[in-house]
Amino acid sequence: MNDNREPEMLTARDLAQVGRGTPAGEWFRRYWMVAARSDDLRDIPMRVRVLGEDLVLFRDGAGRLGLLGLHCPHRGTSLEYGDVGPSGLRCPYHGWLFDISGACLEQPAEPPGSVFHEKVRHLSYPVRELGGLIFAYLGPPDHEPPLPQYAPLAEPGGQRRIEAARHYDYNWYNFIENGADPAHFSTLHLSDPDDGTWRSWFFNARDVPPFDAVETDYGMKVVSRKPAAEKGLSYVDEKSYALPSVMQIGDTEFTHFKEPREALARGSSNAHWMFVTPDDDDHFTLYTVDHYTGPDPDFMTRLAPSRRPVATAEKPEHDHRPLSPYRGSVRLEDIMTQSTQGNVACRQERLAASDKGIILQRRLILNAVDRVRQGLRPQGVPSPEEGARLVRMDSFTGIRAYPPKPDGETDVRSD
Repeated sequence: MNDNREPEMLTARDLAQVGRGTPAGEWFRRYWMVAARSDDLRDIPMRVRVLGEDLVLFRDGAGRLGLLGLHCPHRGTSLEYGDVGPSGLRCPYHGWLFDISGACLEQPAEPPGSVFHEKVRHLSYPVRELGGLIFAYLGPPDHEPPLPQYAPLAEPGGQRRIEAARHYDYNWYNFIENGADPAHFSTLHLSDPDDGTWRSWFFNARDVPPFDAVETDYGMKVVSRKPAAEKGLSYVDEKSYALPSVMQIGDTEFTHFKEPREALARGSSNAHWMFVTPDDDDHFTLYTVDHYTGPDPDFMTRLAPSRRPVATAEKPEHDHRPLSPYRGSVRLEDIMTQSTQGNVACRQERLAASDKGIILQRRLILNAVDRVRQGLRPQGVPSPEEGARLVRMDSFTGIRAYPPKPDGETDVRSD
């Protein structure tokens, strides 16, 4: 009997599940996802978990990358403990040898002349390396797209730094939606509005900056702004989101170096990109890349200490809350709110006008998920012809005319 029923309408609740066969899981499997940092993969196999699948990552003796199912198809032993050789990865239990394509090359205990190894094909996925990150594609082979040439990884020159991978024990979407919500900066990341820094002046609870949520070719951005002294100009701070789960923040150099507002006149020179990979429904891994193209030769050396998550608040003896103290560290403040808000699949919400960034983001993602259900290429997946094009995101922080009007005039406060 033919089932001609329409597929169920997608909602934000569908974004929480990333396993194979789920709407969001099949959507994610049309993109290249970061599986590891290049520096973390050395001479032994590395266990990784991507989109609910347990896998093992390795380089064979020729330096070729392989990504296989974690458990040997013979008797299930973990290949994380296997031996890397010139042509592949050998299971430590009975010596079955697999190359990077999953083909079984040797089965030492089988009778001489046996061709049984030719009938064994282990799970394997394509792997590519770009700018210090290792990407994996877990989707249908006939839909494999080019690996996007993300500008901070592919662009030559400048200074590049990839932070240590950070692992989180909550759903991937809680982190991603935070980037489409600039309103929280003025409350959660509260600081002294009179300390002389641009950020404390710009994002403060006494004068929350208005913002726009703007759709782009790669996804969206939120644009916060306040009027500058010069007529027709604004202080502008942008945060961008690219499908499926990449974010960029434009104000890193000004925020971490506690610059005054006058410093914004030169504009931002650092691309601060965050690649989010769902490990499963309840965990994700964050890979952060900085690519600086400004004149400071010691920029990365100065930036590194400021990225450490150190809370400035004291913890009273009677405070038994597991995530306190968190005040004074943007990272710890984000972890507290995101990890305690609950999974989007089961939380109760009352979205308001200031949630327009989140509303736009959900619409973009759900539209992309639906395109996959229809057998179409989702937004953010490059066509073969677009494979060599650099992928950039707009995350400007500085002073400029905003928003532009057809007649060339500027209304810096309009929504």
